[in-house]
Amino acid sequence: MAAVTVSANLDERDAQKVRVLAAREHRSVSGFVANAVVVFADFPKDLRDSLLELRVDEGQAAFRSLVRDIAAMVARKKFDLASQRLAAQNRLPTLAEDATDQDILDQASSIIRTP
Repeated sequence: MAAVTVSANLDERDAQKVRVLAAREHRSVSGFVANAVVVFADFPKDLRDSLLELRVDEGQAAFRSLVRDIAAMVARKKFDLASQRLAAQNRLPTLAEDATDQDILDQASSIIRTP
């Protein structure tokens, strides 16, 4: 699909934040903004409105806590998906019911080393 240019107005502080984050992530500003819009636009309107409302006060602990919670949920989802992929490849060993923590760590280490 062909790219289409759209525009947005940001205050200088937010614009600078976008430039810094894009540079830190080795992305163009356009690419950074496009990714942000695509993800944000997929949220239900009520969620988008609530996130914007919580963000109004950048120092607000509730917003920072929510961001940490979302990051933890995303990490868990990525872990679950990776586990499912490993299981589908039959790369997960079966462990004895009485496996010790050391047995589990040894098995995990062997999975990592296996190409």
